[in-house]
Amino acid sequence: MLSWSRPDPLTRDLIHLINARRHDHGDTDAAIDTLQAFLEQGREHDLLTVLAALDEDMAEWLFDLVAEASCSIMLDTATDDKQSYAVMAALELPLQANLSHPLKLKIDPVATADLLHRHLRLSAGTLVRVEARLLTDATLEPLSLQTLNEHLTSVGDSQRTQSIAARLYPPVENTAFLLFELIGVPDSDLPDSLEDPHRRALLEGLVEQCPELARAPDTLDAPVYASYAMFDAQNAVRLHHLADETAAVWHDLDPLVRARTIVHLHTQCGNGVYMPVWTDLFDPELPEDHGPVWTSPDVWVFTADLPIEWPGEMLTNRLLAEGCTRFENHIVEAPEN
Repeated sequence: MLSWSRPDPLTRDLIHLINARRHDHGDTDAAIDTLQAFLEQGREHDLLTVLAALDEDMAEWLFDLVAEASCSIMLDTATDDKQSYAVMAALELPLQANLSHPLKLKIDPVATADLLHRHLRLSAGTLVRVEARLLTDATLEPLSLQTLNEHLTSVGDSQRTQSIAARLYPPVENTAFLLFELIGVPDSDLPDSLEDPHRRALLEGLVEQCPELARAPDTLDAPVYASYAMFDAQNAVRLHHLADETAAVWHDLDPLVRARTIVHLHTQCGNGVYMPVWTDLFDPELPEDHGPVWTSPDVWVFTADLPIEWPGEMLTNRLLAEGCTRFENHIVEAPEN
């Protein structure tokens, strides 16, 4: 008889909150408390494993909760009837095409805090703390949800905080991220839109401080939880590494084999799913039961708010630039699709 271990109490709480969502009831605050307990225990991977197993709607709902749990904490106040929160947010900003090295993505934290307060139209009692430099996708890539939550907790406890990233790496894409904390806000929600005059004024003020930024106000969206920025950054870096690895193996093939090799790109179907992306190299002259001549390891990407074709398009363009001209995009669909 197979042995079976009863789930630990925290796992049971996670199962209960998912079942509550399926039946259209549940306590959001209790759900966030459960997810924060996972992060505090270093069990981030357990949450990502669950995300990968859920359907599209459930995965996106859970990730929104995970994003809020990792990037918001309730502050201790003298009165229980007036709650306030600290929230860690991010703005995604466009960079110039040609950057100098080392990177000089520095900003004035005080002036930037004033810009954010004014153009995000924050309440009068909100304190804004800004990271003293813009971060890149390659710099954010090693971060974790636990790191974000620990950083924000230290801010909320008024401890002396270190910069969230120790080093600044050259960006994989021409994108920078402005990370900041909102302390003392009445709820954990972030502004869901930016009016055009505020969007333009905010970017102009940032460009004055950091000339490496590009003047492209139409690309500036409302701030998101820092965890969303972290996952977007990791998506870009991981997919570029996958393309680099695939192109390197393709270049190493015998020229005759290389000329007929087909690159299979395995990407996900739908948004809001944490799923693997990988590539295979096939030689059509080999028998079908031979399988691929090479298969990359899985690269895990969270696809919230991304178009279905984004990973496949990104990999295809990158491989085309390397000279790969024979490829197919294989969509990995969930069973219910």
